[in-house]
Amino acid sequence: MRGHRGQSPHSLILLTALLLASTLAQAQTGPCVVPGRGYFRIHVGTGGLFGAFAHDHRIEAQKVEGCAVIDSRDLTHSSIKLTFPAASVRVMDPNESEKDRATVQQNMEKDVLGISQFPRIVFESTSLEMGSGPSQLKVHGNLTIRDKTQPVVIPLTFKRLADGTYQADGKYNFKQSSFGIKPIQLAGGTVKVKDELESEFELFLK
Repeated sequence: MRGHRGQSPHSLILLTALLLASTLAQAQTGPCVVPGRGYFRIHVGTGGLFGAFAHDHRIEAQKVEGCAVIDSRDLTHSSIKLTFPAASVRVMDPNESEKDRATVQQNMEKDVLGISQFPRIVFESTSLEMGSGPSQLKVHGNLTIRDKTQPVVIPLTFKRLADGTYQADGKYNFKQSSFGIKPIQLAGGTVKVKDELESEFELFLK
């Protein structure tokens, strides 16, 4: 017996399976983070006896990779995974000298992030819920730094722009000690980097 238009049932089943696989693959691969657009910054404060005389630091993740699966009918069924290559995290500190920035960068790479042993920082969502406003979301997920994973809830504003690009922006505070990181102390302990860090981000996905 032949199928529709002379095709065998087996060929029809194979064609259907290939179309379904293609559809599922497309659903799992986009939209993705647009390189070079937006930012992800971390503000590092200082305290201690002479903390008021020390400089706070501004750090930026200059490379963010990842894609989302977005259900436009119900955003709570969406998901996202982001990866931050640790080697791309840079100390900016515009008011510091190049030498001082290099020193802070070295301390961060070696003592804080340990980039040779832990090359990636990863965030992966586990669930989403709507926030207080129509464009507000709370993203539940797991944040992994130095191979230590902690559950987090990140509030953000999420919207679709006229060109079809998705924009997400928000702020999130976290403690270094939650990931097994001991905050750095300088000048014999009289200047201490604060345990709690403030991050702010604006990401675009297309």
